[in-house]
Amino acid sequence: MGRHRLLDVARACACLLIASAPAWGAPSRATGQPLHGTADMENGSVIADSTWTDHDRAAIARPPDHDRSYWGSRFHQGITEPIAHIFDIPDKLLWVAHLCGAPTRREAVNANAFDEAPNSSWFTNRNTVRAVPVDEMRRGPDPAFLPAKPWTVKHTKQGGWSPGFQINDAAGKKWLVKLDLRGYPQLSSGADMVARTLLHAAGYNVPHNEPVRFVRGDLTIDPDLLSGAKGERFTQADLDSLLARGATLPGGEFVASASLFLPGHVLGSPNMEKTRPGDSNDWYRNDDRREVRGLYTVCSWLNDWDTEDHQFLDTFVEGEDSLGHVEHYILDAGSTFGASATGPKELWEGYEYAVDFAWTGRRFASLGFVQEPWRRAKQDSGIPSIGMFESTVYEPQKFRTLVPQPAFRMMTERDAYWGAKLVSSFSDAQIAAAVESAHFDDPRSGAYLVANLIVRRDKIARYWFARTAPLDFFHVEDGVLCFNDLAADIGLTGNRSYDVVLERQSALVAATRVRIATPEWPLASLDPLAARVALEISIAGSHARPAHVELMRRGSGWKVTRVRHG
Repeated sequence: MGRHRLLDVARACACLLIASAPAWGAPSRATGQPLHGTADMENGSVIADSTWTDHDRAAIARPPDHDRSYWGSRFHQGITEPIAHIFDIPDKLLWVAHLCGAPTRREAVNANAFDEAPNSSWFTNRNTVRAVPVDEMRRGPDPAFLPAKPWTVKHTKQGGWSPGFQINDAAGKKWLVKLDLRGYPQLSSGADMVARTLLHAAGYNVPHNEPVRFVRGDLTIDPDLLSGAKGERFTQADLDSLLARGATLPGGEFVASASLFLPGHVLGSPNMEKTRPGDSNDWYRNDDRREVRGLYTVCSWLNDWDTEDHQFLDTFVEGEDSLGHVEHYILDAGSTFGASATGPKELWEGYEYAVDFAWTGRRFASLGFVQEPWRRAKQDSGIPSIGMFESTVYEPQKFRTLVPQPAFRMMTERDAYWGAKLVSSFSDAQIAAAVESAHFDDPRSGAYLVANLIVRRDKIARYWFARTAPLDFFHVEDGVLCFNDLAADIGLTGNRSYDVVLERQSALVAATRVRIATPEWPLASLDPLAARVALEISIAGSHARPAHVELMRRGSGWKVTRVRHG
């Protein structure tokens, strides 16, 4: 049993003993993992501003290339791991502890003092801290930059299910071209553009992909490839056969997605259960990262059901003296919404794992009479460029990827709240602009996709904000503690009141509870001799877990130094 599992079991056993114990006095301070890059709060120091940046781009030597076996990874995560958990006694102890109300999952280790994922080589805070302008969303993640024609086919596409080839454009830049499948123009390329735009605005690193159109005359085959001089041979007949599988528009143009080769040296896909060997900047297991765990909620929104390890990629970006750092990307977003690499997605994708022991057991126990959600869902949009996508039967917490993603299995409700905050930060106008970035020819496509994304966004916010109070962005202004009620901000609820519990400040000042009608609370009543105070703030009449806030005295005023949700 690994060290992490031993710690989990030990904590679960301890929690079983105290889960039903009465609270003593005032509510306790929010607890969490040690924060990287923070000042020592126990010494009364103010939290450093550097908690918003995880300094993981220090110059290092290039790590060795390392890429997991595709089928080995799929078998491990999709079959052996689920079976192991079925017979895992520690898992059962954790389950019992969870029923008793004990926290049984490790919280993300890289959440900063304000319960956020800091900026890093994985993630950059964007839309939640500064709304991405609608015009930028309409343009896409990058300035428009298309492969210059004519194109020279250099290699056939290796791996994956979609047909395609590698090219050098007229400017000598390298691209990977993936064709939309015959009969479904703009299905995968359009989905990739929209999903990539939203993922980037949320904060993730994505490659430069562009929907493209071309005709047969735009292509030539590299002479070495044509002759097989370097061991790989691809003839004009092979090209014609490949193009015959591709989608065309009424004018005869082929429709595809062109992906510019990423800068730097490709190291391979990460192992989402470990760190990258040789990368001294990689301090945390990938499944312990807030931004990777919280990605579940974003993928649930986009129906990004193909999130295996090989849909991520690490590159080494070299600086001076051959030193550099590793950047982490989310790759192919073409299997999102109602699309897959082979046409419209299968009905069950997004609702079940490829090998789903839970649903298999239900079908067996019911002699096949159980009705799965995907059978009830009317997913067929009737639009070739949209495929199988719906929002009526969709339940945010029941989204399933093709293969269980380790980081998603480790997700806690605090991680899910953080992810829901990302999703809910997108306005109707931003969503519409992101859909416009794909330039769908069918006028039905944009309207259908926007409407369903808005419904799914609101379902995500309602579900997760009902479990964790969406009270956020705490700050002190003119002696008043101010915060936002995110559900009210996006119109999911009307005005409501809040309960503030102030822990015991001294032997002479007892714990106090006040109810406030607005998300503002004057701090004048705080003990003038106190150096630090802790608050628990909840929504009046709600069962959602409260927010915990710590304040430290700064001169004659106060400063928010720590926030924890739930």
